[in-house]
Amino acid sequence: MILDVRGLKPPQPAVMILENLERLKIGETLEVIGDKPFVDIIPKLEEAGYQVELNKVGEFFVLKVSKTEESKELKMEVKECDDKLEEIMEDTNVAKLLKAYPEALDILVKYGFSPLQNPVMRKTLARTVTLRKAKKLIGMSDERFEEMMKELKALEKM
Repeated sequence: MILDVRGLKPPQPAVMILENLERLKIGETLEVIGDKPFVDIIPKLEEAGYQVELNKVGEFFVLKVSKTEESKELKMEVKECDDKLEEIMEDTNVAKLLKAYPEALDILVKYGFSPLQNPVMRKTLARTVTLRKAKKLIGMSDERFEEMMKELKALEKM
């Protein structure tokens, strides 16, 4: 099985790797092509009993992950957002926003945060970024970000 994660921002590559590892049978290998050397996930894979090999091919990296009999299920550590949301600001955590205002999902998707349509991404990516970081990730203009913030802030008055 081959997975191409070039051009994706963390934690998307890790999420995709973990999703695909679940499908592997003992003895099968997942090959992942990326533009970074997978330094964060390799120790976790090895600790979980996977056989790991990393090669640089041209300007890319190829990570080969083989499932062995010793391989254990690997989950991404994700903290729950239990804090109440006082006010929607640029530094508001996206998961916290969605927990307080589920209808914010439609607004975020409308403004280009389409990965949030995927429930796995909402459980992982949304917990790792603020609105400001998300803006930077997708390269949103300041004007468009201001429009989105106005729509989100209108949710506070509902």
